Amino acid sequence: MSAISIVIPVRNRQKITKKILEQLSVQINQINYEETIFVIVVDDGSTDGTQELIKNNFPSVHLIEGDGSLWWTGAIVKGMEYAIKNLNPDYFVWLNDDICLDVNFIFNLTYICNSYKYKETIVGGIVRNINYPDWIVYSGSEKGFKPISNINRFSSVEELEVEVLCGNIVVIPRGITDQIGLPNAERLRHHGGDYEYIMRAKKAGFKAILSSKLQANTDYQVADFIRYMPYWLQWYLQPSISTRWEIIKGLTTLKANQNIWLIVNLHSSNRDSEQIPQWKYVLCYLNKIIRFLIVDFMPKKYVEARVYEYLASQNPPQEIIDTVMRLRK
Repeated sequence: MSAISIVIPVRNRQKITKKILEQLSVQINQINYEETIFVIVVDDGSTDGTQELIKNNFPSVHLIEGDGSLWWTGAIVKGMEYAIKNLNPDYFVWLNDDICLDVNFIFNLTYICNSYKYKETIVGGIVRNINYPDWIVYSGSEKGFKPISNINRFSSVEELEVEVLCGNIVVIPRGITDQIGLPNAERLRHHGGDYEYIMRAKKAGFKAILSSKLQANTDYQVADFIRYMPYWLQWYLQPSISTRWEIIKGLTTLKANQNIWLIVNLHSSNRDSEQIPQWKYVLCYLNKIIRFLIVDFMPKKYVEARVYEYLASQNPPQEIIDTVMRLRK
């Protein structure tokens, strides 16, 4: 029976964190896996009572308290280090708290972790939109960073090989971690730590797949969809000065999902470098600003063709597409 350590990074989302812990508790108890599945919550300095909630209501949860400086990758690393030192897991599971697990999630997770087939494979799960269940909003990407965004991709197969995985649901064999180490929390403190880790594992010869056996859903809103669009596309669709200023600020904001540290560190020419010179970050910043300015002078037909090409790759429902396109008008 494989020992499993589930690592959940949280910060100031008490109600959301409570829901995911309740789901895990019910499902783990249902299959009597309390002695082999351990839940580790890394709370990065919450001020909303999250830590007190966990201590009072979930005594079996291993709580690690941060000071607000860990961010996502740092919290994941802290949780994995704790598991290695105290729990000796055979598998690590990364799990974000803002999802609702499928009723068979833990059962399917134990199947994967007890199967010899996955001993050298990183397995990712899919997160579907709760209002549009055919729309996969968090998953993984195939070659060329093409996202797997339609549940119909699994109509005849149970799993697909991928290049990268989103960190919302990821299962990692201990043997892989022993060989390649932990995620890089120093260079990719928040966004990108998941992608870099999967890329590193694949370079070391391991496989990464996206499995339909591990499913969850989330309330993914239009604002979330826009937030993950390429910045040049956001710039084109939102011509107001205030919004564009926020896009520019996002380039140097750690919490933003397309900041210059992520872009530079994930680039193939930099991933294996021990140190990246500062001028590369400056050049990346200037390059993005120039691209923003150029977009406004490009032919409308060309730009909108690119916009619709992007939308098609993401598989949003027509209502979402209509809402997004109205931003420009």
